[in-house]
Amino acid sequence: MRNLFPTMCSKPGKIQIFALIPAWGWVFILLPMYLPLVGLGLWDMVEMSVWLEIFYHVANGILLLILVFGYLKEEWSMMVLDVRDYLKHVLLTVGLIFGVEILWLGALFLSGFNISELLEALPVAEMSVSHTSLFLVQLQPILGTIVMTVFAPISICALFYCLVFAPLCNIKPWLGYIGIVVATLIPPIIDIIWRGDASLVMHAYLAKLPIHLLACWSYQKTDNVWTPIFSLAATNLLLSIILQFYIYLVP
Repeated sequence: MRNLFPTMCSKPGKIQIFALIPAWGWVFILLPMYLPLVGLGLWDMVEMSVWLEIFYHVANGILLLILVFGYLKEEWSMMVLDVRDYLKHVLLTVGLIFGVEILWLGALFLSGFNISELLEALPVAEMSVSHTSLFLVQLQPILGTIVMTVFAPISICALFYCLVFAPLCNIKPWLGYIGIVVATLIPPIIDIIWRGDASLVMHAYLAKLPIHLLACWSYQKTDNVWTPIFSLAATNLLLSIILQFYIYLVP
């Protein structure tokens, strides 16, 4: 078990952790609250409001990249020392994500869950504002894929894995995983309070939870934050491509 869940030492510094705490308010409350005002007149125009969703993810990714840049730079210097080993773990994580996700979504489907609502949450993003992740990729295949592959993984890793998982996993590994289960549930609760639609939001949470847990495992296994970043990036890239075929094949 120690080989599967080794002791974890990597985590952001205290200053970076404290800087990420108010970022939660910006990402999950303030920016979603003011975007409809900024896009007044565009919110109900699907083809135009998609740009608000793109702006949301890009703005989050840039802000959070700035906040954790020093930590990412330190972790990068460690990763380049053994690129092949980290790449092996990225490929392993992506393979596990797709295998577990197929079994998980299949089990939820057989239990009576709406598979369409489950798939709306994929690719994985920090939160959706005007469009679901799947709808974003459907409307803007190229830009949507870039946003989900480049910006969303940075936001997710900073907000959830760096702020919650890593500090707790440094104390006790099981605390880190419980922390992720709880932390990733907070944005859906905020979303439900803000917009309602509890069914879609909770389906999204269930669809994404195994991905978060496995990405965190890759973080612990390699003791480097770039592993979950690249794992999520590769997962979102593949999901963006695969789900395009699903859209056209399934009525």
